[in-house]
Amino acid sequence: MKTALTLAALALLAGCGSKNPQAEATEDAQAVAMVKRMSREPFKPLLPSPITPDDVARYGLDKPGCAFTKQGQANPLFIGGPDEGFLRVGSDLKRFAAKTESADLPGGARSAYIGLSNWVDIVRQPGEGGDSDTTWPARLMVHDAQERIAYSADGVMNCHR
Repeated sequence: MKTALTLAALALLAGCGSKNPQAEATEDAQAVAMVKRMSREPFKPLLPSPITPDDVARYGLDKPGCAFTKQGQANPLFIGGPDEGFLRVGSDLKRFAAKTESADLPGGARSAYIGLSNWVDIVRQPGEGGDSDTTWPARLMVHDAQERIAYSADGVMNCHR
């Protein structure tokens, strides 16, 4: 009888330590997914404001490059050159580094610019926009640090050398 109790206790102990590996993997994956969801920054849409002629004069932004102007606006939202680009958000003029692996645009500008917490993509849109070399329809997209689109607008890219 004593031997039977000992064997039963050993069997119970052996069963406690061996969990189903598939169930453990599922639990681990669920825990990792929950931590990832909890560590994501809440989405904050971005609302750029036009760069004024005073900004262009003050910061010397009239160099060769391209300027994106949203449909219905007179002043550009984004100005990009060979090395850097600028976007006004609130009262701050944010500076972006040109992504050298991105497509070349007329005037030496690039199609992508990287900032500290955002990046900008410029995509040529189908349609007529005047001289196809220097003025064309485009879409400006600003992505946040988690690759979500924080702002998007259609307009015109105007490039000059």
